[in-house]
Amino acid sequence: MYTEKLELDEVVNTLEDEVIEYLSELVQIPTFVPPGEHYEEIVDLLIPHLRESGFHCERVVVPEEIVERMKEEIPGLSGRRVNLLATREEGNEQSLDIYTHLDVVPAGEAWATHPYTTVRRGDRLYGRGVADSKGTVAALLMALRIMNELKIRCKYNLRIALTTDEEIGIYSGLCYFADNGLLQGKYLLCMDGDNEGICVATNGVMNWEIVVNGKACHSSIPSLGINAIERARLVMDALERLKERVEQRESKAPCSPSMTQVTGQKHIKPIFNLTMISGGVKENIIPPSCVLRGDRRYIPEETEQDVVKEFEAALAPLKSELELEIHCYPGYPPMYTDPEDGWVKEVQTAASAAFGVHKPVTGVQGGLDVAYAVQKTGQPVCAFGIGSSIESNAHGADENIRIEDLKNYVKFIVMLLQDRR
Repeated sequence: MYTEKLELDEVVNTLEDEVIEYLSELVQIPTFVPPGEHYEEIVDLLIPHLRESGFHCERVVVPEEIVERMKEEIPGLSGRRVNLLATREEGNEQSLDIYTHLDVVPAGEAWATHPYTTVRRGDRLYGRGVADSKGTVAALLMALRIMNELKIRCKYNLRIALTTDEEIGIYSGLCYFADNGLLQGKYLLCMDGDNEGICVATNGVMNWEIVVNGKACHSSIPSLGINAIERARLVMDALERLKERVEQRESKAPCSPSMTQVTGQKHIKPIFNLTMISGGVKENIIPPSCVLRGDRRYIPEETEQDVVKEFEAALAPLKSELELEIHCYPGYPPMYTDPEDGWVKEVQTAASAAFGVHKPVTGVQGGLDVAYAVQKTGQPVCAFGIGSSIESNAHGADENIRIEDLKNYVKFIVMLLQDRR
């Protein structure tokens, strides 16, 4: 039968060039954000493909008033936030939501190839978004086409959410879907992330800002002022002590084997980073302020409230001698699905069979917008993507995936969806 893996391998191999062409069409549309100006274009490209596979397609536009609030925090946003919801009823008892994002980060510099052209070099494909996460979209299109043309029955009613603005980390198209009841499946498959394991846990994300206020004066008489940059060293010392405490903890969620190999970590852990510092007006002016910024990644066992309290408590002793402004900006929350959930086992079985190697259940250090969604919906969710966290260089120059992984992902989708009854 076709559904046997050997025959599926043969079918996918014959369609290798065509799935690469799907990916090439997606990559050449520069959906980088900011600004996010080409979302409608990529949705218009996808709709005919999905309609050919029997889907009803709906453009879902995030209201302008929401976008205006986003622009207050992220400069440079422009264009309509056009998302795609594609549905197909199969007459089944259960529905499945399949999700990934259509936006990518800006290309940046130091590419050996043009970032918005899919280039084949050896056994890899290069281009912005091939790993994060347009490769999974191309694989999904091909898997659905195979199932449609060969009349392979699907065991789920399908709801496909291809959405915007995941990469800016404030309020993505998927968040809007969750808030407006558009995620209705019993289960959710997130196609974002890597293919090293079945991800059931992610860290939450919180950005922070501390303003150290001083007093400006002529630099030749510094005693008349208060040097905010020099005073900020006290804050940095306190933050370093907080970092040491925070990073001694760990989650019960394991890391992927490749992450353990590189870092020595066996479980995901919380992270505290100081990543930006700015201050000063001119060389001969004592700086009146210094701004420190960073992020805090917190494990599923921690709460947003506890993270904020701990952060503020670490700085409280300094308030008697420093004038400080402290701001916390919550991002996506952490995510956790029980590794013993039946949906996790189902995804793990299909992924392991398709890739020909056991895929462990893992957690990841980063955050995903799907965590916000399932906090609203309560759906069991797994994240399983197409690239390698170590090899693919997502968000960097020469982002790439293995061609074999692209084909294996096609097989994974087919094996996950097919009704074997």
